[in-house]
Amino acid sequence: MANTLDRFAIGDRDKLKFNADGSLDIYIQNERPGADKKSNWLPAPRGEFNLAMRLHSPRREVLDGTWMPPAVKKAQ
Repeated sequence: MANTLDRFAIGDRDKLKFNADGSLDIYIQNERPGADKKSNWLPAPRGEFNLAMRLHSPRREVLDGTWMPPAVKKAQ
């Protein structure tokens, strides 16, 4: 979707802000999450949309199904 950031994906080459414990929050939403979270924001359309994850050269755990991506949580 067209957006002011001209961003259509988020990946390991982006300058993302990690949490103190090493975890990562990505904000997939239509409205800006705030200036402090802008680097981790993936603009999305209003309403329903499809979300896809692309893994290049995935590890064995991905291929054999023992690793699953974290759940996508709806913001409070």
